[in-house]
Amino acid sequence: MHRLWRGLRKQTLKERIYEALKVLNAQHRRLQQLIARLQERDKELFNACTMAKSWNDELHAILYANELAELRKLIKTIMASSLAIEQVILRLETIEQLGDAMVHLGPVMKIIQGLKGQLTNIIPEVATELENVNKILGSITVELGEPKVAEVVASEEALKVLQEAEVVAEQRLREKLPELPAVVPEKIPVAVSTAASTTPIGAESIEEKILEYIRRQGGELVISKCAAELKISPDDIRRTLERLASEGRIKLT
Repeated sequence: MHRLWRGLRKQTLKERIYEALKVLNAQHRRLQQLIARLQERDKELFNACTMAKSWNDELHAILYANELAELRKLIKTIMASSLAIEQVILRLETIEQLGDAMVHLGPVMKIIQGLKGQLTNIIPEVATELENVNKILGSITVELGEPKVAEVVASEEALKVLQEAEVVAEQRLREKLPELPAVVPEKIPVAVSTAASTTPIGAESIEEKILEYIRRQGGELVISKCAAELKISPDDIRRTLERLASEGRIKLT
């Protein structure tokens, strides 16, 4: 941290803003590339879901649709973050003199801080780079002195930018991605057979862990939530559900 601070002190204010812009543009490209890959995965899941529907394979249709819904939540978050970074880049590019810097840097740093919180658990590498940007901008505010703009105003403006980015991301997703099949429920209702309920629960068995989880959830299952809680991959859960259904130990209702 001290080494970074000494390095920043040697740079002019414009050089520091340029350095921040360089990092932000790199992270914006990174998010755009990730969005493109996730949208390709979205197409694969959507095609698999519609194909399962055409074959009247409700089990696979529901599984694919649940994964697709979770994927689209992730795409929306990343897309909104990308849009907010665009706003930050535009604001920094307009800073040509110190007076402008004093007005714009407070809200910009708040926006970046909000984005860092959103992305920490999704793309930690990007969150780290955003933190570095805030350190660069923070060095400018320290050198210029405390900004005159009230803290609450900066926070409100940052929140407004993040909320607007989320709305635009939602609109773009609706325009670009086809609607999910309406008949596919968000949760999978599962009935556990009587025979299965009398089977001793083995701690080492994935099948028994999932059966016990279904019982605890009152006969409903969300793949992503189950995977996170049991620390089992979504693919393993799908395969296990198919196996349990084929053995008659569970039944979709």
